[in-house]
Amino acid sequence: MNWLRNSPIRVSLRGRGTTSSPPKECDPAACFDSFKHHWQQAQNIINKIQGGTEGATQDDILSVVNNLDQMQTLLVLELKRGGREERACLDFLLSQSILDQLLTSSSLTGLYSNILRLEQLKVYEMLLTHAPQQQLLLTQEPFLRPLLRLLTSCINECFPADIEKRLILLLNQLCVCLTHNPEYLDLFFTESTGPGRFVIFSLLVPYVHREGGVGHQARDAMLLCMGLSKKNEALASYIADKSNVCPVLATGLSGLYSRLPRKLLIESEEWHCFTPDDVIELPELTHFLASLEFCNAVVQVAHPLVQAQMLEFVHHGFLVPVVGPALLQDSEAFSIASSDPTVQRNMVEELVTSTAYLELFLRSISEPGLLKVFLRFIVVDHYDGERVIDKLISRLAGKTQLCMVTISLFNTLIGLHCEDVMLELVFKYLTCCSHVMLSQRKRIKDMDVYCRSAERLLALSVAVPRRRKTNSSSSSSGGSLSSQSSQSLRHVSLHGDFGAYLATARASIAATWLACGAWTHAYDGESPPPRAALVLPTDSNRNLAQKATEESLASVSSGYHSLQPDSEVREDSPLVTNRSSAPSFHSTPDIAWIVSGPFLDLLLRQLENMMTNSVYLNLQLTGLISRLAAFSQPLLLSLLLNHSLVFQPSVRSLFQVLGSLKQRLDAYLNMHDNVEELLLEARLFLVCREETLANAKRHPHEPAASTYAPSTNGTSRRGTSIADSSFKGEAKRLSISSALSVLKRATQGAFSPVREQPAIEYSVNGFRLAKRAENSELKNVVLCAVLFDEWLKELAALALEHVASHQAVPPPEK
Repeated sequence: MNWLRNSPIRVSLRGRGTTSSPPKECDPAACFDSFKHHWQQAQNIINKIQGGTEGATQDDILSVVNNLDQMQTLLVLELKRGGREERACLDFLLSQSILDQLLTSSSLTGLYSNILRLEQLKVYEMLLTHAPQQQLLLTQEPFLRPLLRLLTSCINECFPADIEKRLILLLNQLCVCLTHNPEYLDLFFTESTGPGRFVIFSLLVPYVHREGGVGHQARDAMLLCMGLSKKNEALASYIADKSNVCPVLATGLSGLYSRLPRKLLIESEEWHCFTPDDVIELPELTHFLASLEFCNAVVQVAHPLVQAQMLEFVHHGFLVPVVGPALLQDSEAFSIASSDPTVQRNMVEELVTSTAYLELFLRSISEPGLLKVFLRFIVVDHYDGERVIDKLISRLAGKTQLCMVTISLFNTLIGLHCEDVMLELVFKYLTCCSHVMLSQRKRIKDMDVYCRSAERLLALSVAVPRRRKTNSSSSSSGGSLSSQSSQSLRHVSLHGDFGAYLATARASIAATWLACGAWTHAYDGESPPPRAALVLPTDSNRNLAQKATEESLASVSSGYHSLQPDSEVREDSPLVTNRSSAPSFHSTPDIAWIVSGPFLDLLLRQLENMMTNSVYLNLQLTGLISRLAAFSQPLLLSLLLNHSLVFQPSVRSLFQVLGSLKQRLDAYLNMHDNVEELLLEARLFLVCREETLANAKRHPHEPAASTYAPSTNGTSRRGTSIADSSFKGEAKRLSISSALSVLKRATQGAFSPVREQPAIEYSVNGFRLAKRAENSELKNVVLCAVLFDEWLKELAALALEHVASHQAVPPPEK
């Protein structure tokens, strides 16, 4: 029927515009007479059509439509006037079964049937909009019977856009009406098109993934139906058992995901996650997030039967068959591609993109049930014999963009404060307390009341070497900078003063403590209790020790089972055994992996390479470790912020790594001249850069620079953005540190430690920074030293605030 869209009759109907309304102060009797007259004219034509002697002509249809339009105008006038005694037109409409006659005649008009169908939809829409008591209309057989017949005739039909718009609007109105009058739900279960079909729902399903206003209204109407399912068991049973909405929603997500760009041409080195600017610039991603948000809302409002169906189909119909392969790639295919650098690079870029998508999805979900399904996919599901989480952890070992987006993903995962996730990443390895010497285990819960750990952290600050006297030291710019002492350099903080660090740490610890308040265990060395005292093995009995420990952790926490499907929650099931096994990507586990786990071990290994990492990778890495340090569980704090515990010889603590970094930074900087000047320039430049960005943030009319340029092969080009990563439905997450946020924003497009550049002078608020054409290694180490110093202040503030928060918490009641 596409030809009908441009047919002469449709053009004529468009051109006639809105029919002029009669005067507001019309005589009711005159209106009623006019109403009957227009119906008589329309009925004469309808009777001719139903007689079958000759087919309907274009003039016939146009005449019927014009008369119906006049009748609608008179009905609106009557309904607005109000009063039971003045409803003659409506009573005549119902008593003469006019709606039934219109429906019957429209089926005989052949190519013009959609024209009359559109007019009928308008009539029902008008009546529901203006009737003072909608529920009374629903109980009237002359109204309900033709309405159900009309809706039933629309199932599995393909309509022009104007009919679709009217149909969805009518369905939306019906859903609103039923929301206020749920007792009338049973009226819309019809047997004519199948056993117990809820006709409204059947018509809405094909439009739930539609773009534009039609799709938006269809999703709103369906959400109302989902909310009604909580009050009506028959509707809940129909949606869960007889409708196809759950598989449609899941497969719809799969289809929309397949339309997303498979890779991004990332042009800014610091990019690690999608920002709001990025999403706006990518319509396919915007559409996907709208559908994901709809699924999130469905799970929030629907009946438990519908929730369970919905979550199961999202898991088995979207995450497992679509996200899993895109996120992980087939290991065999990856090994084959390794012989071709171009193919391998493309595969890595696709992994970067799919990892960033998953991180964005986690930030966009607010419903715990849906979030649980995503976490179950990450923590429990296996591909090629490996769990998803194990493959993701293995990517923390690199220095590529894939490592950065993976760190961002884990930052988001940890920010959810889910006990099951933290158990899998950290606590199932630390519960045995085998990371410390046997004599030290009773000290794990001890608090550092004298704040020695904070003192030690601040003492690890880089020792800035004195400026060496050279021929160039007499220059005016160098002389003014060299007058600065190393002590005064430490007071030039990117965060203002140490009090600001304390305030940020206090807020972060408080938020984390509240979010973990319902956890099953305290993870303090006693709850859960260590199952066995393990002796660290030599190489000859490493396998015996591993057998990453499995026995001692066989039933650490019941929290893990919350990520299991209900049918799989069994203490004696083999998945329970697998959760304590060493990751299969590490064929011979290092002893540190057995004791502290691969996640923490790889983070600390990556931290050891801080001097050779890019500043952007270091920003992500230090931010993730700081987020971990905000947790109050003693087992984790013992490894991160306790300086006095004696650890096993093969176990690295954060203090040990930081001490090693300080020694190497001091040794490297002492080998170069004028390092004091470089450090001060870097600090002051970043501070001035932050002021500029803060001023820009106060003026939202100046948008951040963010561009996507379309590319071939489903690729989008990624530009630079300084926007915050906040989305509707995102769980509230405190900044890991305002100072680190300063550095993250300030280093974008600024002091580049990687590329060789000629001498360039920048002016920021009157300050001039000479970017010298020195070796990139020195510039990278200088930025590393600045970041290292600021991060030590943040860690020290966290250590101090942990002590303060512990003293402020009252002891539990006996």
